[in-house]
Amino acid sequence: MYRFFRRNREAVKKYLLIFFLSIVSLGMVITLIPGLGSFGDNPMRTNVLASLNGADITAQDLRQSIEGQLRSLPAGAGAQWVSFMASSTLDNMVMQRVLLVQAKKMGIEASDQELLQALQSDPLLYQNGQFVGMDQYENVIQQQTGMSVGQFEAMLRQSIILDKMRDIITDGVQVTPEEVHQEYLRRNAKAKIAYVVFDPSQLLKEVKVSPEALQAYFQKNPSRYKLPEQRRLRYVLITNQQAPAQMSDQELREYYTQHLADYRVPDRVKVAHILFKTTGKSSAEIADVTKKARDVLAQVRAGGNFAELAKKYSEDTATAPNGGELGWIVRGQTVKEFETAAFSMKPGQVSDLIQTTYGIHIIRVEDRQIAHLQSFDEVKDSIRTKLEQEKQAAAKQALADNLVREIKAQPQKFVEIVRKAGLDPRETPLFRYNQAVPDLGNSEGLENLAFQLRTGEVGSLTVPKGTAVIQVAEIVPEHTPKLDEVRAQVEEDYRAEQSKVLAEQKAQAFAALCKKEGFRKAAQDEGLTVKESQDFTQNDQVGDIIPGSSLAAAFTLAPGQTSDVVSVGSTRVVFQVISHTPADEAGFASQREQLREQLLEQKRNLVFEIYQQNLKRQMMASGSLKINEAALKQFIAAYGGSHG
Repeated sequence: MYRFFRRNREAVKKYLLIFFLSIVSLGMVITLIPGLGSFGDNPMRTNVLASLNGADITAQDLRQSIEGQLRSLPAGAGAQWVSFMASSTLDNMVMQRVLLVQAKKMGIEASDQELLQALQSDPLLYQNGQFVGMDQYENVIQQQTGMSVGQFEAMLRQSIILDKMRDIITDGVQVTPEEVHQEYLRRNAKAKIAYVVFDPSQLLKEVKVSPEALQAYFQKNPSRYKLPEQRRLRYVLITNQQAPAQMSDQELREYYTQHLADYRVPDRVKVAHILFKTTGKSSAEIADVTKKARDVLAQVRAGGNFAELAKKYSEDTATAPNGGELGWIVRGQTVKEFETAAFSMKPGQVSDLIQTTYGIHIIRVEDRQIAHLQSFDEVKDSIRTKLEQEKQAAAKQALADNLVREIKAQPQKFVEIVRKAGLDPRETPLFRYNQAVPDLGNSEGLENLAFQLRTGEVGSLTVPKGTAVIQVAEIVPEHTPKLDEVRAQVEEDYRAEQSKVLAEQKAQAFAALCKKEGFRKAAQDEGLTVKESQDFTQNDQVGDIIPGSSLAAAFTLAPGQTSDVVSVGSTRVVFQVISHTPADEAGFASQREQLREQLLEQKRNLVFEIYQQNLKRQMMASGSLKINEAALKQFIAAYGGSHG
């Protein structure tokens, strides 16, 4: 069997989910090689970004893939990411199809048995070696991937084919014992240095800013500072104080009588539990879990504090911090085994070990209620709260609707109409789309309404503080500003850019001075702070910002020698080697196999990447693969621009 099936279960599960979620449809795969595959006098349609053997990938396909990825990114990631993601996403989509086309030529397929083995490696689908059943299978696939079973299995077959193809291409790759030993020596050799850091952020105040320099910097790219459309609103906020609502006991009782069904309480029990998970574990592991669960049950029955034991041992992350409290449950709400145990006990009782699909439970019943109708006195306060909220909401909306009608009839009299109603008219500052507004907040509803209305038009909506009636007072269209409008931002950007230049200049001057005077004296003459590292390897961190891998010269320069300028992002470093400590040969035997596997995987990745690039070039040279670079540029501009 291929290596794909020899990996551990969790790795397979993670691999599959990443693969499935990264591809939106079976046809969305073709590669992008800038500068190749031009269309000459027969350009592709503007919505077609790439084509392989006549199978197109469209702008809509790419958009769906990118938006799917954006949903998995942190809040705030949006259109500004598109220009960074579009080319690489298209390249990944294209490469999948290129490889699958080649695999078909090579006769590589995924058999039903291989598909089954891949499914069996996922503990969500096979628990203790047993299939979970079609209903749960469909639910898991839908929840995890958003696909149907058919789509999922088609994608799984593709992943098997691609992995088999990679294995075939790279099975001849080898790593020699000498290569492994040299890698051990490289990784475990240590160096100690003295160093000086030139951090641009510490040089911002040294940047000289003249009006001429700022104007020239701004004129190089004024569109960078393009200001989006902004709007200013007149508004009035209607709160609960402006729409009081009181309900009489008679009204509450009438509501209670008309809604008796809402106050019938079914049989229910209040429970807490301690969960020991068994999903995906082997028989031996489950035996250990069972023993642990029995030990905890013995502690409970010996008088141990159930809540404290739940906090310590329960693997239900949702309930463990609260002492295992699940709260009230009714029949049909939990799995059958859990329900049967919970409803068979009296308050204060603790169950034996209960096995469910989730694991092993210890259940404690806190309270129990037999089905009954709640009395009016029990629910009167909740009814009052509900009806008063509904009455207030209706009163606020009615007042808002009346104001909207009056203002629409006389839009120039917004202030007078609002004051006549005994309310306080206000104005917002200018704000852009997706910017929080004082009193009104930052919601999609507000943005959509405020940016759809024309000047003088009016509308109403619910905001966190109440109901708002808004009128557009001013619209400032999107425009490229004059320098004075964005001077603060331009100056900040200019200082940031020039501080990097200054850091480079200072570092180069210091490095040159070191060659004349020596590292320590040059630092003293320039008033620079010299830091000393601990012994470090290339995998360690030096200070707060310098990875050891950036300081490779520290392991080749002789003690006492000084480096050239080293770039670490925008920061510059110059260092002098203090000492070297060779790798300890005693540790080689314990790391040999792991290093061999890592080097082998690196070599395989490199070989397969070279193979892929050559394959793409061949397909583009033959004309079977075409890329519409103009359409991709248009896509990036249109997609990003549509978000302002």
